[in-house]
Amino acid sequence: MRKLRICIGSNDGENLAHTHMGDTEFFYLYDFVEDTEGSFVERRKNVARNMDHAQSDKMKAIISLVEDADIFVAQQKSPNFIKIAKQTRFQPVVVKVESIQDILTLLQDEFKNIYSYVERRKNDETFETIPELTVHS
Repeated sequence: MRKLRICIGSNDGENLAHTHMGDTEFFYLYDFVEDTEGSFVERRKNVARNMDHAQSDKMKAIISLVEDADIFVAQQKSPNFIKIAKQTRFQPVVVKVESIQDILTLLQDEFKNIYSYVERRKNDETFETIPELTVHS
């Protein structure tokens, strides 16, 4: 059974925040098992929210809050997302949609591809790939 844990930064639990993931009020975690819909796990308060954005300590603090996640989701490829891709076991994913429900659908559609990136990272491989997902009409 292949499973992924997703972390989405949101202020309202319905839409992705229009800011960097680290500046959101909460982190919403979802579990995905291949060929099933994502299921909500929990909401965690971002206690690192007011730290200076440029500090590497902020990135470390956020990672420690959601260290059980495999994937971090945001709307933009920030400098910290690039660092996370290059230096950690977490897979950043950029999405071009706002609603969490649409994000979950996109991630389900791309499950096999995203899972392969996560597996590579679990085997200590680091690389710069950050998938960008959008709704195709």
